[in-house]
Amino acid sequence: MKWDTLDQLCGAIKMPEDVCAVLHKVSAGLTARAEADYIVRLCAPAAYDGAVQALTEALKPDEDGMKMLKVMLAAALHSHELYAVRNIGDDVFIPTMQCFSRFVCECREIYGKICFDRAFWVGRQLSLLLFRIGELEYELASLNGAPAISLHIPSDANLTDERVCASISAAQIFLQKYCPGYADKTVFCESWLLSPALKKVLPPSSKILAFQKRFTILHTDENADSYKRWVFKDPDLAPENFPEQTTLQRNLKKYVLSGGKVGETLGILDSL
Repeated sequence: MKWDTLDQLCGAIKMPEDVCAVLHKVSAGLTARAEADYIVRLCAPAAYDGAVQALTEALKPDEDGMKMLKVMLAAALHSHELYAVRNIGDDVFIPTMQCFSRFVCECREIYGKICFDRAFWVGRQLSLLLFRIGELEYELASLNGAPAISLHIPSDANLTDERVCASISAAQIFLQKYCPGYADKTVFCESWLLSPALKKVLPPSSKILAFQKRFTILHTDENADSYKRWVFKDPDLAPENFPEQTTLQRNLKKYVLSGGKVGETLGILDSL
């Protein structure tokens, strides 16, 4: 399917209606030529980092990131054309680009308003380096200087054994067909979800602990605190102020206040 407008794209990726309303009112203030140049760069693996930095300056003031979001959604339309050139279908494109809708929903949950703070990240999706296949995301990356697949766990992922197995199997087929240079490469994941500390706060039946068993753990950065954003919805929250609305929140709060550290762990997937 060919899409020509942001409205069509936003409908396909289920962008919230009130966010769409804001986007309709927002103008990036760029000339057509400048925006076209940024879009090409945002969709290029080696150029998107620099493009984001330059675009951030060009769009100021953009406190809530909505100008940036509008330009990046326009870039996603260009990405859709790149998908078509490589014969990658909408069954991968749509879930991958739904990151935009997921991110604005996460921002609303964290900041209590409509905003977008993930410009630094989505160049991966736009430049066809990162694909969502089923529950998980697979990024064409490197580890210790060698090509590798970086596995990411979206916040809405269902980590049941059945869903995870289906994603991994589908990813293997996808990589063999569309990214053969990465089909047999190491798959690694760096996440708080792999932290050994979670064995102390989750029951043995936990889906997260079952997911951890798929990996050989290399090391843990005990001082990393990314878990705050995902568990407590506030990356700057002091432990004494952690909410206690879920069992995981209550158990983690007790664990951290008693001196425990969650950190972030790097692991290698035992098989793809």
